[in-house]
Amino acid sequence: MQARLLVHTPLQAATARSLRAGERLRIGRAEDCDLRIDHPSVSRAHAELLPLEAGWRLCDLGSKNGSFVDGLRAQDAPLPNAGWLRFGDVHCEFRMLDADQAARDAGAHRERRAVATAHTARIDRIEAIEALLDASLRGAIELAQCERGFVLLREHGRLRVRHRLALAPEAMRAADFSGSVGAVDRALDRRVAVVANDIGGVEWLARRASVIAAGISALVCLPLLDGDEVLGAIYVDRVRPGPPVTDLDLALLEAFAERAALWIAARRMRALLDAPSAADDALDWRGIADGHGGTRW
Repeated sequence: MQARLLVHTPLQAATARSLRAGERLRIGRAEDCDLRIDHPSVSRAHAELLPLEAGWRLCDLGSKNGSFVDGLRAQDAPLPNAGWLRFGDVHCEFRMLDADQAARDAGAHRERRAVATAHTARIDRIEAIEALLDASLRGAIELAQCERGFVLLREHGRLRVRHRLALAPEAMRAADFSGSVGAVDRALDRRVAVVANDIGGVEWLARRASVIAAGISALVCLPLLDGDEVLGAIYVDRVRPGPPVTDLDLALLEAFAERAALWIAARRMRALLDAPSAADDALDWRGIADGHGGTRW
């Protein structure tokens, strides 16, 4: 039997780690761990998964914040076929896999890569800027397994919402906007993707009125970069429960966003973005952010 461990680290994409039959896995924050979890609640050498004849057992290595199996503190305990582990404050989903399940997992990964390739090929063929923005947003929504979102673009020194899906125009007005302003501005300011799979567990997001009102369960914000210049961002989220955004998903999303940014920059060089956009003042990003009391975190 094989196994899979899905690590849900706050403010990061979920990390999937496969275990071969008989494999030993050291878990901790140190660089030399087999599975490194970069979180302050995790000890440098936190725990080990040790192989049994038919499965694994968890052995805590004297960690400061403890190891848990299905909510119970564990020093040395066999693992169930499926259950939740916790190392410090980091939750992990553990599941044993037979050969068929492992093959299905591998097939799902290949399918995800094929979907990303198809979306990238689609935007490579698009000339019209509005069609490019639509394809970029739809691609990000599908790859992140979300349900709604928008694209921000910088025009004449101002960020504007140039395209949106599953968000009514009135929902984009400053006082009513239900997306996470903080996530977008964090991605723009730091020029890195922002991922949150468990909104309730991310303090700076969970306390934002916009997130609470919308009941958001997961979000991704991808900056669109042209060298050192920030062109804008793609934001997607979902309210319904769903699978976590994994490190594989994030890698595919970042590569897709990089390609989309390349084409957006090219269209702008051809003056396709130089004319004033059709977006009205209600879709000016500064107005949206100011309506939420600014974007400090």
